[in-house]
Amino acid sequence: MNSVIGYCHCQKVKFKVKADSLSKNFYKCDCSLCKKKSITMKFLSKEDFNLVYGEDFLISYKWNKKIAQHFFCKICGVYTHHIRRRDPSQISINVECIEDFSISEDDVIELVNGSTHD
Repeated sequence: MNSVIGYCHCQKVKFKVKADSLSKNFYKCDCSLCKKKSITMKFLSKEDFNLVYGEDFLISYKWNKKIAQHFFCKICGVYTHHIRRRDPSQISINVECIEDFSISEDDVIELVNGSTHD
């Protein structure tokens, strides 16, 4: 499996995702939490995500319907990923955590309605 690595800022949390799962379709959510996080996300199947280490450093935040679980490093505070409310078989990652990855001008960043998504 060709994969890419993601870290929180202090590198206490490390994850891998399948490289080919990072297609050009990214999103930003307009819910109250995601607006404050102000990050770009990519959803993928749970099979394409692997938490390599740092589970003990993650804290989970649930709000509203208490379905989605948003994970943050408890040392540096960086949001790394979340289990989606709309589809709990998927994980959304913070693409800004991916090492040596940047969104290009050709990439599509969709603004999604937070009342119907995560």
